[in-house]
Amino acid sequence: MRTFFSTLFRSARDAGRNPASIRRPIGLPRALFHFLHPGLWEAFFSSLGIPVVLSTPTARATLERADLISETEHCLPVKLLDAHLEELASRVDRVLVPRILSQRRGFISCPKLAALPDAVRAQFRGHFEVVTADLDENRLPLARTLAGLGKQLGFDAAESEHAAAAALQALAAAEASAPPSDAGPKRFLLIGHPYNLADAYLSEPVLLKMASLGVPIDRLDFGSPKSAPEPLRWDTSAHMLEILRALDPARCAGVIQLTSFNCGCDSMAGPYYRETLKAAGIPFMALTLDSHSALAGLDTRLEAFVDSIEGRS
Repeated sequence: MRTFFSTLFRSARDAGRNPASIRRPIGLPRALFHFLHPGLWEAFFSSLGIPVVLSTPTARATLERADLISETEHCLPVKLLDAHLEELASRVDRVLVPRILSQRRGFISCPKLAALPDAVRAQFRGHFEVVTADLDENRLPLARTLAGLGKQLGFDAAESEHAAAAALQALAAAEASAPPSDAGPKRFLLIGHPYNLADAYLSEPVLLKMASLGVPIDRLDFGSPKSAPEPLRWDTSAHMLEILRALDPARCAGVIQLTSFNCGCDSMAGPYYRETLKAAGIPFMALTLDSHSALAGLDTRLEAFVDSIEGRS
């Protein structure tokens, strides 16, 4: 915590000496928290007049680099974060890495998200400044957290509150989704944490393969859960369980979960997904991703899953 506050106070002190310093570019990695709050951080910093530098989208080279530089016990999303940050280290002198404790009131986030700023400082000490803030909806609404971050970075209250409002508006627009259509055949549903589903490199192979098989599939949209389904309290896991409990077997042909090797939340929540869908008579399959995932194996599993469902129809 001492390092966190010293970083913020240094930013404010620099602002008094050189107003331009508080508007120097900031790096945003296209990984993990980038997908948890889509559009939020870009809108926040842009509203403050801070140029945003995004890392390039995930590619095969990103996975290979992540496997070389990251801790072997990390899950794939955290490994990818390291690779994206390494790329930004040569382009900016500061990056955003928030500490995410809770994204929705009444819920908690994956414990690894709470340690991200500390882990990044240890991994990249001396490469860049880590700008951070504690996101904890159980203690403080996101709007106040963002406004506080703006002031700690050296901006006045009006600028900070305006940036917070612009950021929340961008987030709401990104999370808005059209209601599902009741027309057409039964559809499959692809579920997973946002950083797995929204990263095109990880999810697109599944969507493209299902399209090649001629079966319709939807990707889970993320918003605020309407309830807190027992016994899960992890925010994105609870949202998935809530959606699965509301599925109509007459409309849903099957569910595919995109999970990551070493994901602690999924290891605990997965059985609840499976039991819920089994009780509803909806087929379920989990696809586990790691840095060595092969598309050939993925294709075979998806073909077998679809064939088994069509064979029993």
